[in-house]
Amino acid sequence: MKNSVNKFIAKAALAVAKANANTACPFISYQPKLPETVKKLRKF
Repeated sequence: MKNSVNKFIAKAALAVAKANANTACPFISYQPKLPETVKKLRKF
């Protein structure tokens, strides 16, 4: 049971990282720097 929960959390974290890599901050003031591993997930 614990292993399946860990796999689900890992998949969810990857999905959020992919979504974050492909979007920009809607505000002009600040967008935090992305790690290099997340930048590699970009589609463009």
